[in-house]
Amino acid sequence: MSSNKSVKMTEDEIDKALAKAEKEAEKRDHKKIWIDKMLKSAKTYYKLCPYYDKKTSNCFLILSSNDSNKKCNREGRYDNCPVFLAFLDNKYQEYTSKKKILPLDFLDLAQSV
Repeated sequence: MSSNKSVKMTEDEIDKALAKAEKEAEKRDHKKIWIDKMLKSAKTYYKLCPYYDKKTSNCFLILSSNDSNKKCNREGRYDNCPVFLAFLDNKYQEYTSKKKILPLDFLDLAQSV
C-alpha cells in the first residue's frame, strides 16, 4: 500500500485555489505596506514614539489597555515596538472594517484618535 496517492485537481479548482491564495497574500501585503508607510511617516515627525512620556517613561498605548506594567521598556524607540505595531494593526483593522479611507500620513492617523 502506498501512502503517496496522487490527488487530481481540475484546472478550475487550481485556479480558484491560486486566486484565493493571491487575494490573501495581497491583503497581508497591503496591510504591511500601510503599516510601514505609517512608521516611516511617524519617523519624519517624531524622534521618539509620540505615545511615550519622557518624564515617567510610561507608554500611553499601554495605559489605555489593562496591562499592569505601564512603563515603556524600549525607552521611546518605536522601531519594531510590538505595542506600536499592534496599535497600527488595530487602526488598519478598524478603518478597513468600517470601509473608511486609510490615512496617508501619520499625523492624519494621530489626529483621528
